[in-house]
Amino acid sequence: MGKRAEYEGYTIESAPQHDPQGQKWRLRISISIQHPRGIQSRELTAEGLYASEDEADFYGIAFGQRVIDGRVDGLAVWDLKVQERRITPRFRVQFRTTFCAAPTLDGTGTILDLSTGGCRVESTASLTSGLTLELRIYAPGLDWPLMIEAATIQWVSGPMFGLAFFRMTDSERQRLDLVIQDLTSTPT
Repeated sequence: MGKRAEYEGYTIESAPQHDPQGQKWRLRISISIQHPRGIQSRELTAEGLYASEDEADFYGIAFGQRVIDGRVDGLAVWDLKVQERRITPRFRVQFRTTFCAAPTLDGTGTILDLSTGGCRVESTASLTSGLTLELRIYAPGLDWPLMIEAATIQWVSGPMFGLAFFRMTDSERQRLDLVIQDLTSTPT
């Protein structure tokens, strides 16, 4: 049957597979995102069998939403946005930042460059690639810090690491756009 849902800028399509050894259905989904240069997508499956195709569709869409939200260990789709992030300009800055990954990591650092898709941070915290952080950016001219709900560490090199912004509210996205606009109009 197959269902389709839009979620956080992604399209989730369910295409359950009939289990050949019984009358059950296996979850199979595709998560995609539209870029100016084309569509990036990823197919995912999950363990477990469902009694009907409709049930597998329902749980498939819910599974896709959890993957997009970063709540399924070992599965992520943040890298589908990498192409979009790489075509956005980066601006050299020195903004204070704080970050955390529940329940045990709290850190501080300095953002050295910033774009609409991510940033480069210098910090004494010990971090690893793939970790998802909640990030606050203290940019000049803002009454309160920018809040990035989820940013994924792309790389770590000594005291520096790169983050891809994975999830933020629309209002925070607008605030980030204003910060970038100010950086664009500031002479270097």
